[in-house]
Amino acid sequence: MADQSNFSRFPKKQLVFIANKLIEDGFEWDDITHNYEDIYDSNENILNQVSTYFNESVVEDDVQFFIKFLEINSGLLDLIFKNNDKSLIEQLVIPQSKDYLVEYTTNGNCSFIEYYDTHFSCYDKDWVIGSLYLQRSNGNWDTYSGTLKNTEYDNWETTDFEIDKVKDIPNNVQESRNPRKLLENTEKLIPKLDKDTLISLKFLIDKQLRNL
Repeated sequence: MADQSNFSRFPKKQLVFIANKLIEDGFEWDDITHNYEDIYDSNENILNQVSTYFNESVVEDDVQFFIKFLEINSGLLDLIFKNNDKSLIEQLVIPQSKDYLVEYTTNGNCSFIEYYDTHFSCYDKDWVIGSLYLQRSNGNWDTYSGTLKNTEYDNWETTDFEIDKVKDIPNNVQESRNPRKLLENTEKLIPKLDKDTLISLKFLIDKQLRNL
């Protein structure tokens, strides 16, 4: 399940008080999708000042919570502030954070060694090497024609990454992505994997650890 802001558990009357302070101090919430990074620091500083009333430290989830709270309740909040109509407070909607599937690619540079074997026909064992090189130069055989047995990577350096797509995750899938569930499922799966798959998995894990 997605982490929720501590402020999501505050009474709605307190959220109205905070929202009013944020608006007065210039907290930005309207149409911020395309300048999210640009306005974040300013919004965090404003919320930090207001949160001192409640002895709360602020993290990004909290900033997001109030951006969404102001966005989805803007009409009701206008009526509450302008008309001092406190009867509308209970109609306010508390936003909920969700998990999303983010597809992205990384690119970089590395040195690697690939280990292959292949079946090759020849009239004499001593001629195999020469015949392979000859057929490769003539375009009749290629190194990738063999069976890849193993790959060793070294000096991996990620130079950039690009986010390709953000997708909603169905509720049943969100549950399966719980870290504890994921670990349990992985422990059951590993004994069923062959050596090549385990080596590939080890490379992916090592690469991810280097990026942390």
